[in-house]
Amino acid sequence: MVDTSSIIPVLVGTDVNIYGMARSFHEAYGVKSHCIGVAALAMTKDSQICDVTVVDHFKENEEFVAALLDMAKKYGKPGVKPILITAGDEYTELAIRNREALEDTYIIPYPSVKVLDSVYYKDHFYQQCEENHLPYPKTVVVNQENYEQKVADLALAFPVAMKPADAAQQIAMDFPGQRKAYKFTAKDQILTMLKRTYDAGYRGNFLLQDFIPGGDTAMYTINFYADLDSNVRQMTMGRQLLQDPSDFLVGNYVATFIEYHQDIEARLAKFIKNMGYTGFGNFDLKYDVRDQEFKLIELNPRQGRSGFYTTASGHNLIKPMVEDRVFHQPFTAPELAKNDYLWLGVNPDDAVANVTDPEIKKHMQTLIDDGKWGNTLEYPADKSFLRNHRIKKYYASYKARFAAKNEGK
Repeated sequence: MVDTSSIIPVLVGTDVNIYGMARSFHEAYGVKSHCIGVAALAMTKDSQICDVTVVDHFKENEEFVAALLDMAKKYGKPGVKPILITAGDEYTELAIRNREALEDTYIIPYPSVKVLDSVYYKDHFYQQCEENHLPYPKTVVVNQENYEQKVADLALAFPVAMKPADAAQQIAMDFPGQRKAYKFTAKDQILTMLKRTYDAGYRGNFLLQDFIPGGDTAMYTINFYADLDSNVRQMTMGRQLLQDPSDFLVGNYVATFIEYHQDIEARLAKFIKNMGYTGFGNFDLKYDVRDQEFKLIELNPRQGRSGFYTTASGHNLIKPMVEDRVFHQPFTAPELAKNDYLWLGVNPDDAVANVTDPEIKKHMQTLIDDGKWGNTLEYPADKSFLRNHRIKKYYASYKARFAAKNEGK
C-alpha cells in the first residue's frame, strides 16, 4: 500500500492546468493539493480536492519565493519535501530560476536553468532541433534593430507565421492585436505588429516562419515526464481537433484525440535524453503533408494547459513523477499511450458541431457514444456544489463563444 503521507502537492496557479494536476494527484493517491496564485479562478475556487491561497504581487520574484517558503512551512512535514507543480510560462520560469532558493524545501520536477534557456527561447530551441536532426519550420529570426530590413528581404512564401521567442515576456504585455502567435498574408501586416509590440516594450526576438498548411487537425501535442536520469517514463501524443474560439485563449485547444506515432515519439525520447532534460514537458508539433513529417513548433518546460488528456485517457500524469521523485523507483520502460480516446475542453455537442472534417466528426461522436471521452473540470469526487455549478456555466458559455467566432468569419 502506498504511503500517501509523503505526497504533499503545492500547485502554483489556479487555472484549468492546475486543476488537472490536482485531480491527477487526487485520482492516483487521494491527496488534497494546496494551490497558490494571484487570484482564485473558477476552476479551483471552492474545490474539495484543492484549497487556494491568494498572494498579491505573487509573480514578483521576492514575493514568489517568500510565499512558497511560507506554504512549505504551513503544509510540509518533517523529512518530507512538498512537490512543486507550476502552470504557465511565468510561474514555471520563476520556479526554475529560483531553484537554488527552493530546492532544499521542494521537489521541483522541471528542468535546470541551463536546459530551460536552451528550449524556452524558441530561437534557441530551433538550434537544438538543428543539432539533433529534428524537423522544424523554416525560420527567420528578427530583433528590434533589424526587423525592418529582414522583413523587406523576407524570402518566405505567404502566409507567414510569427511568434515571439520569449512568449512569457510578450504575453504579459497589453497592446492592441496581441496574440500568442500570428498568421500574416503581407509584409506590411508583419511590420505593423512588430512595431506595435516593440513600442509596447517587448525586447526579445521574433520568429518569422514558413506556415505549414493545414488547420487545427494538423496540430499535435505531446506530454512527457523525464526522470532524474533523463529517461522518458511517460509520453502521450494527442492530435488537436478544435481551437478555443476565445480571442484571449487563441492557440489553446479544446478537443484532442489520443494518437500513437512510434517514430516521432522515439526520436523525441532520444532528444530529451541527449539534452539532459528532467521533469515535465510539452511539445507542440504540426504535421506537414508536403513532406509527411511532424515539424517541431516548441517545447514548453512544463505540462501542457490541456495536459489532463493524459490522465483522462488512463495514464495518470503525475504517477511517473511521484514514483521517480518520491518513492525512488527505478526506470524500467516508458509508458506510451496507445488507446483510442477523446479529451474535451468544451461540452461534447459544441465540440462535434464546430469540427468541420466529417470523418473526424464521426469518430468523435463514436467515442462520445461509447463513453471513451472526458474533460478536466467535471470530477465526480469533487462534490462542491458552488464550484460545480460554476463549472457547468463555464462549459455552457462556449456555445456563445463559438457562435460569436463563427459570425466574425
